[in-house]
Amino acid sequence: MSLRSRLLISVFATLLLSLIAGGAFTYWHAVAKIETEMQAAIAVGSRIARNAVDDWEEATDPARRLALLVADFEGDRHLRATLISPDGKEVHASEVAIADNPAPAWLVSLLAAPPKKVAVDLPEVFDKFGTVVLQTDPRNEVAEVWSDVWLTLSVMTIFCGLVLAFIYWTLASTMRPLHNLTTAFARVGDGDYRERLNEQGPLELVRLSQSFNQMVERLATSEAHNKRLQQQLTSVQDEERADLARDLHDEIGPLLFAADVDAVAIEQLAKSGDYEEIPHRVGIIRDAIGRMQRHVRDILGRLRSATLLDVGLAHAIDNLLAFWRAHRPKLVFRVEVPEESFGEVIDGTIYRVVQESISNAVRHGTPTTIDISVKANPDNSIDIKVADDGCGLKSGGVRGFGIVGMRERVATLGGNLEVTNRRDGKGVVVSAHLPARGPHAAASTFETHEATLQ
Repeated sequence: MSLRSRLLISVFATLLLSLIAGGAFTYWHAVAKIETEMQAAIAVGSRIARNAVDDWEEATDPARRLALLVADFEGDRHLRATLISPDGKEVHASEVAIADNPAPAWLVSLLAAPPKKVAVDLPEVFDKFGTVVLQTDPRNEVAEVWSDVWLTLSVMTIFCGLVLAFIYWTLASTMRPLHNLTTAFARVGDGDYRERLNEQGPLELVRLSQSFNQMVERLATSEAHNKRLQQQLTSVQDEERADLARDLHDEIGPLLFAADVDAVAIEQLAKSGDYEEIPHRVGIIRDAIGRMQRHVRDILGRLRSATLLDVGLAHAIDNLLAFWRAHRPKLVFRVEVPEESFGEVIDGTIYRVVQESISNAVRHGTPTTIDISVKANPDNSIDIKVADDGCGLKSGGVRGFGIVGMRERVATLGGNLEVTNRRDGKGVVVSAHLPARGPHAAASTFETHEATLQ
């Protein structure tokens, strides 16, 4: 539901509750008013009836006097007078006035109490001619309340309609810039940084538009800067590849050729029995190999990945996951990696374990979810865990050079690595434990390769 709809519904509900509360108050007030009017009417009517016959001593025709008393209530708004004969028959009765705008019968039954009846206390001389009974009739009073309520409801309805119309117009004019902002965000999300918002309207929206425009300008600047950096990086990589190719061709190639020539010469010297020249040729080959080792160490240093050095472990793993999300959009990753660095060597080992584990899971297990956890324990040891929900390991056990490489990297730091099926059999768990950082942390994987080359 849109924000405008929610606000309109909230305002409408508030107005409706106000109308209901006002209706309840009006109902209680109308019931009390009608009851008061009926009590007052019957009290006044009884007094008028008694006053009309207070000169009963002069009455020459008591029956006629009673008939005239009943006729005096003709057209009364609230009372109906009836003359009842001694034998219980109705002799004369007055009619109540009819309202110009009578109220519905259901409203009369809802608001009015049962009619009140009272027999007028007349002198004894009238007893043999009958009894005058007064009865309340609330219809005119209810009609008056009905007219007031109808007028009030009409005014309230017009008021509520005007309020809703004003709020709708206000929301429409206010939400239009927000709609434009949403559209602009969508375009920026698609990589179009030319979008700008008009800085007009309420102060809050002006500030929001200004902040958006500043953000887009910075994004456009950053995008242009990133493109330049990417171009520069591509140029640098091409130059590095060309340099490496030249080094391999100009340095390593001749040394290999020389070593091959000396090896052939040694073979010929051995066949001819001239063994005195062989040590000299062996020395030349060893010298060539030493020079090749130094060149290889230089090349390894230049090839060393700068990813972890530049962005750190957490960001490097994020970049790795971004690659897999782009190629496997349905694959879900749950990551728990600290922002802190454990050192260059340990960060590199953790990254390679995570990288190889994800690669194996995607290639062989067809998982839907991969959990990655790197935790530093209080004793400075580190636990690495990569679990997937794929098809698990086959009966043949753990194979492949990737897992062997992971074990070697972890073992170099004095740790251990296990690759097992999950308990439910759905997926693989790669668990690695690196001991507390100590002398092993100072060692470098590339230094290990260099030592091997030496």
